Amino acid sequence: MDGIGAGIGDAIGAVLAGFFGDPATSFLIRLGGAYVVLVWLATALWAFVDMRRRTNNPVAAYGSAALIILASPVLFLPALLVHRILRPAEFTSERRVAELREAALEAEAVGPRCPDCRRPVDEDWLLCPDCRRPLGHQCHACGGTVGLEWPVCAWCGEELEAKRPTGIALQA
Repeated sequence: MDGIGAGIGDAIGAVLAGFFGDPATSFLIRLGGAYVVLVWLATALWAFVDMRRRTNNPVAAYGSAALIILASPVLFLPALLVHRILRPAEFTSERRVAELREAALEAEAVGPRCPDCRRPVDEDWLLCPDCRRPLGHQCHACGGTVGLEWPVCAWCGEELEAKRPTGIALQA
């Protein structure tokens, strides 16, 4: 039995030695290894760039790339999975756009309102279109809209006290 088992083992060893000793097979094995290393390093670069786009913390980007590099070419797929789980869900640019959108909506909502009915009004309106409350008047010198309580026109400097329109009554 030892002679037959040894003969089979020697035959398998000779076939494997011939297979791996072949220059074409050796080249394909090296090419496959180089491909795995290239994908490993490209994954580390992707993790670095991905984390830089998702957070402003530079340590997180370097840490994510280091995790994949230190995981070696054999274990970089589980390290990639850890990166995908721990990374922020959205990009910093998306968060910034959302913040700007919220600020614009807030600024729009905080605009001038009629003191009586609280409806949004424009700064250049003379009367509230809903309740007809006087909001301002026009300067006789330049035609600019000025507030009812302003003593001078902010646009031309004209004194307004004596020239306040008489057709619009002030409401207390």
